[in-house]
Amino acid sequence: MPCFVISGLLAPVVVSDAATGDTKARVAYPGSFSRPPSEGKDYDTWRGASHPDIGGTAVDIDRLPSRVDNSVRPQFPPIYKQKWGACGQFASVASIFTYEMNVLNGTVADTDATRFPAHFSWNMMNNAENKGSEAYHGWEVAKRIGVPTARSYGGVRLEKIGVWPNGYPTWREAMEYRVSGYRYSPAQTIDQLNEARGWLHDRNQARPNLPAIGGLFAMDGRMGEMEKVTVTIPKGEHEAGKDIWTRWGPSGYGHGLTCVGYDDQVGYDLNCDGKITNDIDLNDDGKVTLADWERGAYIVVNSWGEKWSGDGRIYLLYSAMIDPTWERGNYLGRAEVARYLPRRTLRLKLACDNRTDLRMSIGISGDKDAAASDHEFAPQAFNGWPLFGRGNAGQVPMAGPNDNTPIEVGIDLTPLLKDLGPDEDGEGRFFLKLSCADGSDAVGELHECAIRSYDDQGGFIQESEVELEGASFGKSPLRIEAIISGLERG
Repeated sequence: MPCFVISGLLAPVVVSDAATGDTKARVAYPGSFSRPPSEGKDYDTWRGASHPDIGGTAVDIDRLPSRVDNSVRPQFPPIYKQKWGACGQFASVASIFTYEMNVLNGTVADTDATRFPAHFSWNMMNNAENKGSEAYHGWEVAKRIGVPTARSYGGVRLEKIGVWPNGYPTWREAMEYRVSGYRYSPAQTIDQLNEARGWLHDRNQARPNLPAIGGLFAMDGRMGEMEKVTVTIPKGEHEAGKDIWTRWGPSGYGHGLTCVGYDDQVGYDLNCDGKITNDIDLNDDGKVTLADWERGAYIVVNSWGEKWSGDGRIYLLYSAMIDPTWERGNYLGRAEVARYLPRRTLRLKLACDNRTDLRMSIGISGDKDAAASDHEFAPQAFNGWPLFGRGNAGQVPMAGPNDNTPIEVGIDLTPLLKDLGPDEDGEGRFFLKLSCADGSDAVGELHECAIRSYDDQGGFIQESEVELEGASFGKSPLRIEAIISGLERG
């Protein structure tokens, strides 16, 4: 039976928490993997969510069962085998977003109509290259434009990198399925572990007389030399024969994973003393902390196929989440989802030979004769995704690599119109500007432009097509104006 030397490997993070008194469950933004740096340090990723924030509810550990596995619920999708470097999106969107949306809708993830694609968000901002991504990339895409179903998109994954969907219905459907908020939190102390267990069990919100249904977590594992930390639970022990990670890999790259539950009875004798304990100081730091625990493990789903590790799942010791050499692995990400029905949208058919250099601004005025807009916004997807910095839309045409075909897209105008306020009923003026980045040689053409209206149930009312005269843009911008009617009170 292998033994593991852990002295000096696990203690520092816990000691630091204890020294500052920072042992309670809390929100954390430990680095650029947890939220977009471009939004600044005051960016609150949970704003808009309805669930209480981390630390906002008491954790009653007496009501927590010893085992929770949300991957066996019908709301959880099949275990996927990822294609290319999209692990972060297979975790955050194809798995977590799918699960959460099915929980919200009261549906099950048994067809592409109730599953959500990993490659929609990945191809939005992977620079049209085979690059990795963070979980929050997908959640930000879902916050800002939504995610279509796999049925509308063409599957959970595509066979080509960098492709954007061509068809207004796909973009319109995406608007309905959103992330309302997401958070990261540390999992390095017993209090933090208990809050995480509570989230996995019932989101730390007991519902009398109703079945508990918990949430999921995104994890970031270091995957180098995993054979050194992967062991098989021996005969006679709980879950004998199953694989378990005793800590993250000693080296190598990060990898997005989905935490679907926990099992308090799973354990492994790390120091080979013939016992599995949680009350012995294994790392010789003079105290017993979560870093010393040999019993208790998260249940982790990987996106390397259902045959990996037997069934696509593996255990990860609670104590493995305390690793000063791999900070990213010490945190758990969660998301809340919401349904949304737009009232006004913009349907565009356009081409541009460099979608990162495309620049688009949309404005509205409550005065139909106005010379300039009162309110304006620049959609992230059609401005090179500046939110993601270097991970952007790609130096490729709108449709994707080597494809100059114009594509039809949809953009939600509802928040812009709400900015008009309560006294701006009736007619107003719509402004659209298309251009390319300063110094760019990119060129484009607008083929169609129309404004669509929907009722409060999502039913289509009408489309007003905007007449185009001279629709090319590049170094010289294209400006389109039109009267928009039927403005409602904000």
